[in-house]
Amino acid sequence: MEKKPIISIENLHLIAGFSLIISGVLVYFIDGFEMTMSWVIFGAMYISMSDIGEDEMSTEKLNHPRHIIRRSFGYVGAVFSIILVMFYFNKIFL
Repeated sequence: MEKKPIISIENLHLIAGFSLIISGVLVYFIDGFEMTMSWVIFGAMYISMSDIGEDEMSTEKLNHPRHIIRRSFGYVGAVFSIILVMFYFNKIFL
């Protein structure tokens, strides 16, 4: 029986990417245009990484340490980018 992940690596990259773009828009009110562009570009790069085809990988490739490391960093990126969005919301609105 194959165990499917709760969130695919593609979706983790999309979450991280869009959260970073939102952070970029929010940071405009704190640090200005340059930081906004930096965050938006970083978020866009993250989104572009979402197309790696995890759904088409064999079980062997899914269990390979390289993929497990990418998946782990996908979770880290998604979680920290959401935290960053909440930080900027807190800084702007509180």
